[in-house]
Amino acid sequence: MEEVKKKHKKRSIYEVTPENDIKFHGPLSYRHFRIIGWASLIIAQIGVFLSADEGLASGLGHYGFLPTFLSFFGNLVAPLFLIAAFSVVLTAKNGYRKLITLYVGLSILMYIGFILVYQHYLVGLFTTLAPETGGNAAERLFVSIVGKGNNFFAFNIFIDLLLCSLITFFINYTPKEHFQGKKIIIFRLFALIPILYEVISILLKMLSSTGVIKLPPLVFPLLTTKAPIALLIFLMGALFFKFRERRFIKKGKTLEDYARFQETNLNKLHFSIFLSITIVIAVVIDLILLIVISASLASRGQIPVDMSESDFIALQVQSVYSWGFGQTFPLLFIIPLIMFFDYRKSHANALIDTIIPVVGVGLLVFVYVEGGFEVFRSFFGHIRNNNEENSSLSNSAKAIAGIIRKR
Repeated sequence: MEEVKKKHKKRSIYEVTPENDIKFHGPLSYRHFRIIGWASLIIAQIGVFLSADEGLASGLGHYGFLPTFLSFFGNLVAPLFLIAAFSVVLTAKNGYRKLITLYVGLSILMYIGFILVYQHYLVGLFTTLAPETGGNAAERLFVSIVGKGNNFFAFNIFIDLLLCSLITFFINYTPKEHFQGKKIIIFRLFALIPILYEVISILLKMLSSTGVIKLPPLVFPLLTTKAPIALLIFLMGALFFKFRERRFIKKGKTLEDYARFQETNLNKLHFSIFLSITIVIAVVIDLILLIVISASLASRGQIPVDMSESDFIALQVQSVYSWGFGQTFPLLFIIPLIMFFDYRKSHANALIDTIIPVVGVGLLVFVYVEGGFEVFRSFFGHIRNNNEENSSLSNSAKAIAGIIRKR
């Protein structure tokens, strides 16, 4: 009996090694999450252009539920990329420097690409058509198409990835020369810088959507895209490993012991479970914040004469949602992927990791060029149809006037 009890006695995590590890092994790696993330980003952008085309010329409901369904994938992009980035940062040699440099570069490229498309093509085209008012007309058109009534457009996912990489860096990295001893707390506090950036971005989106300020389009690529609570999820994930490392040290274990434990399937499964539970809790908190903030705005606001109470409340919910609150709900859909995720898994052929973003950016550029072309074609087709309709009405008026004069 005592032998059976010993056999079924729960092992401490400090006793688990690769030799007595559990058999369950997650097959998904950071590479799979990146591929799914790029695919989701491209699909979401197709939804954006379909929505823009529908609003300009085709009429609401022309594409049915398709634009909304495709745009939904955009909510999965940030968490998929962030989880992949988290894995790379924790396992790659010199991962912090490479990852931060990568996301700085990609953020700059997205900003330059936006300026090229907006300033050169859109503003340039309108300035040619109307030299005096072309720039203002281009800005109004662009904001009306992509702003969705919020007066801003947050799309640069690489800003989010850069901020989260910096948070992970300041929390988990230990400097070799500077910030030694008790001064390490100063280095850890640097994590507040990306958090402050996130807070400022949220405030700008709130002030813009409520009409307090007017954000110029050139600020749009600098705004964060993910939900505020998503940053909390990432922060908790970063702290998970830091606290577990401290627990190992307090139990008399060494950093080498902890490094060996990190390679076990049990540790990887623990992280997947922890991350999944954190997501569920975060989603509940996020939905509560959405309800509370929306209710607060609705109670303080004045309902317009031509609007019902239900429509006014829905408008407040939509506004608060645009700030990022309530947007973590789609994270629930990636929990099944997380449960099969091995954050320590690496691949021998690193060339594929270089090819994936190149192919992703190439497909994204193609979607933007082709989608932009279709939107412009619909826009000018809409103008042509209006001119023809006005011309037809003018001719009808002239014919009626002629009949009246004859009588």
